[in-house]
Amino acid sequence: MLLLSVLVAGLLGLTAGLAHQSVSALRALGSGDSDFVLPADEDGAVDLDRAALTGEQLDRVTAADPSAVPVGVARIRVDDGTETGASAVAVGLGGPVGSLTPPSPGEVLTSTGVDDELGAEATELRIEGGALGVAGSAGDLWHSHTPVVVTDLATWRELAPRGGAATAVAVSSASSGSTTAGLTVVDPEGLVSSLPSHRAENTSLNTMTYMLLAVTALVVGAFFAVWGMQRRRDIAVIKALGASTATVVRDSVGQAAIVLAVGIGTGVGIAALFGAVAGGAVPYIVSPATTVFPAALLAVLGLAGAAVSLRPVVTADPATALGALR
Repeated sequence: MLLLSVLVAGLLGLTAGLAHQSVSALRALGSGDSDFVLPADEDGAVDLDRAALTGEQLDRVTAADPSAVPVGVARIRVDDGTETGASAVAVGLGGPVGSLTPPSPGEVLTSTGVDDELGAEATELRIEGGALGVAGSAGDLWHSHTPVVVTDLATWRELAPRGGAATAVAVSSASSGSTTAGLTVVDPEGLVSSLPSHRAENTSLNTMTYMLLAVTALVVGAFFAVWGMQRRRDIAVIKALGASTATVVRDSVGQAAIVLAVGIGTGVGIAALFGAVAGGAVPYIVSPATTVFPAALLAVLGLAGAAVSLRPVVTADPATALGALR
């Protein structure tokens, strides 16, 4: 149980860490009450990596919703002067969207990933041969596993000339139905799902987690089934001495709960300790969702397996036990 707990909690922590380094910038954009207009084809919203709104499409959206805010997302290259550079993403905004507010024109906000690469004391950032002033920190933001710089929309268009007039447009939920041909509206989760690499990565890791949970349920159930069969004669003797079936069941479930508590608690603790120690080297998040949740889920699966395996305990025959002792 301890090893299974380490694997389940560790996989959930890694999944959360990878998701953070993949879509935390998009989640920051979607943290408000806005929906997002994206270009669309016959299959629905275009993948975010290919999304590029034309000026005419942008004008149509802003005419329908004067409060609409264009948003740009593009891969760029940061040059730190050592030929190595640092990969980054520019999120260009025409105004506040979600928890992100752009700096003054010609300036950038750098994420912690960029600061780690270039140094937090940097006062300017060289991108594609030009220099932009660093106006402050954008926090721990990532997009497709690359650190983020936040800038205004006009600067973003200069940095990503092939990105179109904008990547998407943040619109109020009340006006989100007023789109035209070639455009579609998605909610914040739809914006996250429009990133194809995140979809593939998240689906694979979640499938592994579900399979591991299924294996956990089978292993725990088999363990308690064998344990119950090994204790069948002892339980029959206890029944012959006057113990009721309910008392024996409570005793068996109580012992199973103790075994599960020790195994799960130790396993989740080891996984959390690993995350705290190695969090800087691997994308790993320690949170209630990666510790408390898997512990509770494993406890439920373990107790369910223990309950299913109680048949040998319930059906133990005192008469058979006494006859075998003669």
